[in-house]
Amino acid sequence: MKYTKEELINNIMTSIENKSFVKGTISQLLGDYSFDKIILKPVLIKENYLIQMEKFQNKKAFHENISMENISSILEEILDNFKQFLIITTTEELHIIKSKNSFNCKSKNLVKKEVTLTHNREKNYILNPQTPIPFLIELGVMTKEGHITKEKSNKFRQINRYLEFIEDTLKELQRKKLIKDHITVVDFGCGKSYLTFALYHYLKNIKNMKLNVIGLDLKKDVIDHCNAIAKKLNFENLEFLEGNIKDFNKLQNVDLIFSLHACNNATDYSILKGLEMNAKAILAVPCCQSEFNQKINKTSETGLKTYLSPLTKHGILQERFSSLATDALRSLSLELCGYKTQVMEFIDMEHTPKNILIKSIREDFKKEFYIERKNEYDRYINFLGIEPLLNSLIKTYYKI
Repeated sequence: MKYTKEELINNIMTSIENKSFVKGTISQLLGDYSFDKIILKPVLIKENYLIQMEKFQNKKAFHENISMENISSILEEILDNFKQFLIITTTEELHIIKSKNSFNCKSKNLVKKEVTLTHNREKNYILNPQTPIPFLIELGVMTKEGHITKEKSNKFRQINRYLEFIEDTLKELQRKKLIKDHITVVDFGCGKSYLTFALYHYLKNIKNMKLNVIGLDLKKDVIDHCNAIAKKLNFENLEFLEGNIKDFNKLQNVDLIFSLHACNNATDYSILKGLEMNAKAILAVPCCQSEFNQKINKTSETGLKTYLSPLTKHGILQERFSSLATDALRSLSLELCGYKTQVMEFIDMEHTPKNILIKSIREDFKKEFYIERKNEYDRYINFLGIEPLLNSLIKTYYKI
């Protein structure tokens, strides 16, 4: 179906006026306009029905509330400057593409949707940002009154994002009957232990599980500080140890290994320890992956340097590629060891560039799966032309 601009404006205005308009997403900038994406949604502020316009520029969002009398002119301006539109009402979904002289529309009927008029709804965090939580207060993330401090707001979001991954991992481990109501966790490179304390609080006070949690780090002063907080909070079965990942031998079996920002090959040693301790799940957020980049520099003619030479001749591009190539290999290697792996965003790139999470949970695969993965692994290594440290560390754990 085709609409003129005037017909489309009238249709959208009708849905707004009869309060059936749910949401509009506008993208693919065409003209000379200040923003590259816009989201429209109705809001009710002090009994006034308005359209909130969320405008994006360089990944930053700006908000403006539009009164009914000004919406039509705003819509006209938007339709002049963008190509793609998704309009959702309570009964249908309209996909609109702008052509030279008209707007091509495809509609899809929907099960009746509700219109939400709440202004600036708060994210539903696992940890309530309005309730005093002792460990957050001790770590300076929250005031005694139960308010998140301004300087630690990003840390609070990171903690909750981490707990979302823990929640999903926990559900999968229980669904696969790998754990019941008890869990043993080791946090390698725990640092100041924001996430370790959050993990303990979540498992103990929210999930009511029996647990044993250990945090490991090289810095004695940090470990002493964390143990003092754990003692003050009466966090039983939470222990912080000073030491190197390579030398850790306190446990034989664990349920979950977590490694946040272990530098370069420290992530590989975390994976090795997870395998040695028969971990049911391994979560790793790597950083500073320099090994591949250094080894690629020393290679001569390989598939990488032959077919991706525009990439390898620029240092910064090769460095970024090497980081991704490292984590791709880690994910593939863990599959060869009998884990189902996912690679996903840990937290928004806005807060940290070190934001890739490798999530691995033990899985029973058929032999054909391992044959396929081993062939994929061999092709990948031959293309890169390097011998990764991880291979020498964990190859005895490969299933084929």
